[in-house]
Amino acid sequence: MPLPMPNTLVALILCLHVVVAKAKRVPGNATISGTSAVAPWLKKVTDPRDPGCWNRPWICRHGEYPPRTRRLCCRNRCVDVDSDVNNCGLCGIRCPFTWQCCRGLCINTNINPFHCGRCDHRCPFPSFCIYGMCGYAAPLPPFPFPPRPHPPHGPFPPHPPHGPFPPHPPHEPFPPHPPHGPFPPHPPHEPFPPHPPHGPFPPHPPHEPFPPHGPFPPHPPHGIEPHPPPPHDPSL
Repeated sequence: MPLPMPNTLVALILCLHVVVAKAKRVPGNATISGTSAVAPWLKKVTDPRDPGCWNRPWICRHGEYPPRTRRLCCRNRCVDVDSDVNNCGLCGIRCPFTWQCCRGLCINTNINPFHCGRCDHRCPFPSFCIYGMCGYAAPLPPFPFPPRPHPPHGPFPPHPPHGPFPPHPPHEPFPPHPPHGPFPPHPPHEPFPPHPPHGPFPPHPPHEPFPPHGPFPPHPPHGIEPHPPPPHDPSL
């Protein structure tokens, strides 16, 4: 087979480079992965719809009026609050560990006879719910089962007759109490001496007459103190 001409080889290499360059170029209306293209009308949308149910809580009803299950929008997703242990009854109410959410209430299904092991599983009366099982390790109740037949009681031997007991000895008579003799009379009380009579008291001495109040000097006017007279000089 003859080798290709040099000009033909150069042209073939240039064609390969052009094809590779076109494959690497990403067009403006396609995504980076190159799997889907963006429609021109979608570029004009300035307010796209937010995902989830924050602004559209009615979508949780699934078009049912009234809805068969009570669903609420919790953390931007529709949740069945009648059976969700993390949102039981309302959003954010979490049931304790090993408890279940039955009809919007947190119930311990390990001991509840109306929800034993699972919701709405009732135990027959009068068995109890233990470890989530009705009548666990408990004997069968007598009702409605028939009672077990008991063996007949054989004839018991007659009791021996009670013999006559000896009579009690008679009680000895107690000695009579000594009579209470007459007590001696109390001595008479001595008469108290009479109180001395209150004699006449001496009359009080007459009060001396008080001296008459003489004329008082006039008071000096307020705010002006009288000056004392100058001392008398005998040399004058």
